[in-house]
Amino acid sequence: MKTVIGLLLTIFIISIPANAQYLIKSPYLQNPEKAIDYVDSCAKFWLNTYDDTQDGFFTYIDKYGNVSAPNKNMLTQTRNAYGFVRAYMLTGDLTYLSMARKGLDFMYRHAWDSEYGGWYRTLNNNGNPTDHYADKITFDQLYALLGISAYYEATADTGDWQWLMDGYDYNENFFWDNRPSCLGYYDTADFNGLNGRNKSFNATVDTITTHMLYLYLLTEDQAYKIRLEELADQIINHLVASMDFQAIGFVEKYDSDWNWNDDETLTIMGHVLKAAWCLARIYHVDPNIAYIPAAEKLVSEVLEKGYDHEFGGPYKDYDRITGEMLMWGNPDILKTEWAMEQALTSGLQLYGITGDTQYLQMADESLDFFMTYFVDHEYGEVYMDRTRTGGFAWNEEKGNEWKAAYHSIEMGYYVYLYGNLFVKHEPVTLHYNFVESSEDRSILMTPLAIADSDLRIQQVLWEGQPYTNYDPNDRILKLPADVSGHFEVTYQTAAAPDVTDGTTFSVTVPSSTPVSDIIYIAGTFNYWDPGPGQSGIDGLEHDLPLTAMGDNNWQITLSFPAGENIEYKYTRGSWPKVEKGAEGREISNRLLTVPSGNHIQNDTVINWADITAVVLDP
Repeated sequence: MKTVIGLLLTIFIISIPANAQYLIKSPYLQNPEKAIDYVDSCAKFWLNTYDDTQDGFFTYIDKYGNVSAPNKNMLTQTRNAYGFVRAYMLTGDLTYLSMARKGLDFMYRHAWDSEYGGWYRTLNNNGNPTDHYADKITFDQLYALLGISAYYEATADTGDWQWLMDGYDYNENFFWDNRPSCLGYYDTADFNGLNGRNKSFNATVDTITTHMLYLYLLTEDQAYKIRLEELADQIINHLVASMDFQAIGFVEKYDSDWNWNDDETLTIMGHVLKAAWCLARIYHVDPNIAYIPAAEKLVSEVLEKGYDHEFGGPYKDYDRITGEMLMWGNPDILKTEWAMEQALTSGLQLYGITGDTQYLQMADESLDFFMTYFVDHEYGEVYMDRTRTGGFAWNEEKGNEWKAAYHSIEMGYYVYLYGNLFVKHEPVTLHYNFVESSEDRSILMTPLAIADSDLRIQQVLWEGQPYTNYDPNDRILKLPADVSGHFEVTYQTAAAPDVTDGTTFSVTVPSSTPVSDIIYIAGTFNYWDPGPGQSGIDGLEHDLPLTAMGDNNWQITLSFPAGENIEYKYTRGSWPKVEKGAEGREISNRLLTVPSGNHIQNDTVINWADITAVVLDP
């Protein structure tokens, strides 16, 4: 008998009554704990990009982790800081938190415009701005706050809070257009912050994802909530409202009065998905009935016009007026790493809210493609761009003006959080290292946008020992003045479905079974896919091979909601090789109502359709 080496395969089946079941194929959604090792590997890659002589992270990094140019742009410092903070929060490795500290300190020393306020974008090897009189771009001012927000969340360091407020106040004072009919952030201002002008996708949506949402989650200050609601309205009233007049996507550039800028016709699938992700997250803050239909319209646009249904994942750029895919001189269709993350995050958020498995499928397919083709399994980190089938695109550098440790690590961070909380409904544990304080503190612990009543603290450890001074339902950690240091906080969803630990199908097959064949299970849970090279009734492949245990016994462990009724049969990889009954007679589908707890389902195959039937003695 051929032996398949490996542990018993556990596949997670998500059952939503209103939709067909979807079989998760990415190992990282089957087991979101795997995301921790992935994040750790990415963070290790970026450790060597720091300049120990003159400080700061280098911006331009090649495939192997070598520095290819001396620039140390501000965006690199804040994005790497963000990535290292998230890596610390998943792993508890203080090395990563200390690297985030170094990146932010370099940014504070060199990238802040002490005369006019705001952040410089481009710095040289010594940390000096390359152009003191360059326009201030909202994109830069927003992303400067990304790493600061994350660091404050993990440490409650008041020094970083002050920097966060300095950047926030600058944006509010110089970029916010408070004209009632034109509310929104300007896209650009002069070097001194004056002459704010134009509106854009980035100035609107990136405000949410870089700091505004974090500010609300950290404080529940109503001023931040109001601004989030205003930004959601702008997404719906301008971006989404423009969609019906485009061949694909939405208008991304506007003048100061929100009139379309038709000199810029680029629309980016990652931006469409990101807008959906932000609307879904704001829905948890303010359950406005308009937010989810708008988010679903955005995702549907990508799934219908800009998504690869064969290999998985969204495509990259289009001309919104003609609908033409923009190739940028590349001979093959392109996908980009950060857009794969938006497919994952928007998909899992919408799946968590609506229960519609098409969003789970988009997230799963995109994640599977990302982990297979974007991740450099030899040298670490991820490539920025790949072709439709996962091949080489342009170059394989790992760091540049637009790419740092941000999206790659954030992908793993949300696989861990969303995968556990929204898909598996299992607890998550995050690490914090709260700095000393001379005052008592009550720290609000809300690591992600989720309905307030749906998340509670399950357990807190302080320096490895149980800590009980917290409110589990309001998620408030209470720290007296003498308490600081390392905390591990475990969160759980308030109401998880009753999912069994696993049903093990243990089947004994006839001795006439060819030793080279592998046994498969096909049923309602995998669209009746009989085996490799076949497809289920949905037209896709969902093979479920069993593991040979010896003595003609094969096993597989699957997880279903307790009480679910399933039907199934065993095959040797195709329907012409399906199981049969005595004397080769047809048999009905096997039936099982999934019991609670662990369960072993013992079955016996009497005959195979293509092998001479065994006649049983009467």
